[in-house]
Amino acid sequence: MARIKQVTSIVRSYASELFGFALRNPRTGRAGALLALGLVALLLSGGLFYVWTRMQLVEIGYEIADKEKVNNALKNRKRELLVEISSLQNPADLEKQARERAGLVFPDMGKVVHVP
Repeated sequence: MARIKQVTSIVRSYASELFGFALRNPRTGRAGALLALGLVALLLSGGLFYVWTRMQLVEIGYEIADKEKVNNALKNRKRELLVEISSLQNPADLEKQARERAGLVFPDMGKVVHVP
């Protein structure tokens, strides 16, 4: 019990130094204590809001970095596919693949039928 009174007196002395008035003295009464408590709550909530916004900022930064990695990978894949498309559209390559893979040859002129 004596320890609690000692801690209470220390808190009151620090409060009087910080806020310029004593907590629970006859001059300020309960209003002074509520004002001090309100100021502490306001500072605490402001600090928590600041920390929360910074955490959100860091989290969004990580998400942006992840999306940029995915975007770069997709750009590389698109580049590879465009190269593949251009190689598949080359007539010489098409003819070569038709001869090697499918065994196709040009027909004789007598076997060609022209449709009007």
